[in-house]
Amino acid sequence: MNKPAYIMRDNSITVFVDGKPNTVDSSHPNFVALRQAILDAEYDLIPSLISISSKIEDMSFGNIRVIDGNLFYKNHQLHGVVVDKLFELLKAGAKDVEALINFIERLMVNPSANSVNELYSFLSYKSLPITSDGKFLAYKGVDNNYYSKHGNKDTIVVKGKVSDSGSIYNGVGETIEVARRSVDDNKDNHCSFGLHVGSYDYANEWAGRNGRLLVVEVDPADAVSVPTDCSFQKLRVSKYTVISDITADRKEIPSAVYDYSDVDDSSDNDSEDWDSSDECDGDCEDCDCDESDPDNSSEYDNEYHEFIKLKIKNYIENQHLNGNYPTVKQIQSRMKGHDLSVDLIFDIATSQLPFNSTHHYDSDGNAVPVSQIQIVPSF
Repeated sequence: MNKPAYIMRDNSITVFVDGKPNTVDSSHPNFVALRQAILDAEYDLIPSLISISSKIEDMSFGNIRVIDGNLFYKNHQLHGVVVDKLFELLKAGAKDVEALINFIERLMVNPSANSVNELYSFLSYKSLPITSDGKFLAYKGVDNNYYSKHGNKDTIVVKGKVSDSGSIYNGVGETIEVARRSVDDNKDNHCSFGLHVGSYDYANEWAGRNGRLLVVEVDPADAVSVPTDCSFQKLRVSKYTVISDITADRKEIPSAVYDYSDVDDSSDNDSEDWDSSDECDGDCEDCDCDESDPDNSSEYDNEYHEFIKLKIKNYIENQHLNGNYPTVKQIQSRMKGHDLSVDLIFDIATSQLPFNSTHHYDSDGNAVPVSQIQIVPSF
């Protein structure tokens, strides 16, 4: 294509293709590549670089596609943590999503639909890494001698060393497997039988000062249930492999896709998962989370707008899955870096996506600020 008209700023690029403006900001996975293509006069690359759909399809070799604002792997609609992982990989500049595809393939082998849905809840608590072959990493707290803190003599142990009391040895390199029927599949039974793994926070607390904190690798096919207590931070499984003892450092693994050579990586966890303690109510003076100008919404082209809708939809669905009804302000905080006003977010959530909102007036008849309106499921 011929040299297009464009406006290049530090945090955004607007380029005109077929007479239409397309704005890409610094949060876009192709922002750096688009800037370089313009500077190198490689104008034929521009149409594909401004397209999120093309980026996703190229990375997945056509296996993952965007259809009507939803992500599909073959004929299976993706949601929850799988979509989050895809965004993490996009942001990290990944050239392909083989690890994510391997994860999905393993997930599809799990014999229980309930187990699959509950696994989404567990993995969405924190950005738990997946491995290149599609498994995921979790954590486990054990006694100082590597044996589990409690034992169950009735458990059918298929693989692993068991003490006289029924405790299982969790040395580095050990693969522990029990019969799936020896794992409670009822999520409402909070303290029950089966192998348990958890989030970093849960396992670290369980290990305590005198125990050991381990990193374990789990196949999604072996996930059984996520008890509803402990904020979905623990998971019952039928099999796992102990890959590392991190007792000395006790540092959470930050990467979206785990590389075994990075086991001692000490970089900070830059997960963007929203936490209620991080929420800004809009009254702070030293942050940049002020509500943006709704007129800026005109800058977003259709392709980028679909990407924004997909991120908002996935975040809301994750919150609803965990029993939370996020406010518009919380959604805006989660979308920080995209310069979206609360009015635009409210419009997307309630008019363009299948969600409803709470009442716009309080019990005294006073208007509720848009930022404080909660987004609820469409009943």
